[in-house]
Amino acid sequence: MGYKHGLRNKAYVGSVLHQANTTITWSLLDLTESVGHEDSRDEAEIINRRGEFAVYGSGKRKASYTLAMTYDPADTAQALLWTAYRAGTPVSLAIMDGAIATAGTKGTFLDAIILSATKPEDLAAFDTVEFTFKPAAESTYEPTFNTIAAPTTTTP
Repeated sequence: MGYKHGLRNKAYVGSVLHQANTTITWSLLDLTESVGHEDSRDEAEIINRRGEFAVYGSGKRKASYTLAMTYDPADTAQALLWTAYRAGTPVSLAIMDGAIATAGTKGTFLDAIILSATKPEDLAAFDTVEFTFKPAAESTYEPTFNTIAAPTTTTP
């Protein structure tokens, strides 16, 4: 079993959504300090008269990402996030285990809406902001785990 060092991970954002024959220009979110990921399912409670206990089935999957980063609204990639958040428009997002243009790099691609931009005011630390992303209803592209097959800047 190997270990993985988080400093090699990369988060990218693009202003173009995933579509056939579309090239996304990725901007590295290099001020990202941490990435939180939730992958869960809704639960379906099933109750009938046969048993004493409720039983459960799994429902639809839910995914969300929280990116905590140093606050710098002048940073090009972060400015794209602020613009999308304020306008309520989706962005393309890639959370990778290395550089997106390197063959063999793995990660999740999705079109996401930014639902919150929490900015705590910690007086003893750098200014930070936490963006929360969830899959966008405006897109038909579902979150997908991919491996980059060849050096490229386009989405698989």
